[in-house]
Amino acid sequence: MAFAPLMVQLENRRAVIIGGGKVACKRARTLIESGAQVTVVSPHLTSELSVMAEDSVVAWKKKLFQPKDIKDAYIVVIATNNELVNEQVWQSSSRVPLVNVTGEAERGNLQFPGHIKRGRLSIAVSTGGASPKLASRMKEELEQKYDHTYEDYVDFLYTCRLYIKRSRLSSEEKQETLKQLVEEDYREEAKQHIMLEWLKQKTEGGDDDE
Repeated sequence: MAFAPLMVQLENRRAVIIGGGKVACKRARTLIESGAQVTVVSPHLTSELSVMAEDSVVAWKKKLFQPKDIKDAYIVVIATNNELVNEQVWQSSSRVPLVNVTGEAERGNLQFPGHIKRGRLSIAVSTGGASPKLASRMKEELEQKYDHTYEDYVDFLYTCRLYIKRSRLSSEEKQETLKQLVEEDYREEAKQHIMLEWLKQKTEGGDDDE
């Protein structure tokens, strides 16, 4: 089965995770960061999920799965260690738009790739279930290469792009400036400041060059 690399808007979408173990906890963190409304259905939770439930970060249904638990869900994550329960959830999920079956990449229509986030910057890595270990190693390498300084840098690029779109620069000059901004030296704060001041002058309402 082929998967398309997409970004999905999950703000306030209902996500239901069946299972309360480590994998369920990992999926919960990802969904919460995406703004989904997460419910966990499981008799037991990991300590981290318990804290999330106590803080009302997730809703916890302390019970065994029943088909009604996934009514109106936009995403269902099947993450128990009981094959019979997993199969029951799978059979009950035919009307759910997105279904992830942990440990069985060939089932369901949703995968959770290895993912790093630096503010506006998101990078995902997947092997399509072939080797989660390789995906994990590549994620670690990307985390080192694209460290937390990229959060401010990408914010700078976003601000520049807004200025450029409103500027009096020609189309060719706009494209050239955007290309210039991704050069390594523009990660320096001093260089960023100079560029922002220049772009302000080129923006409608700014001062003309003298």
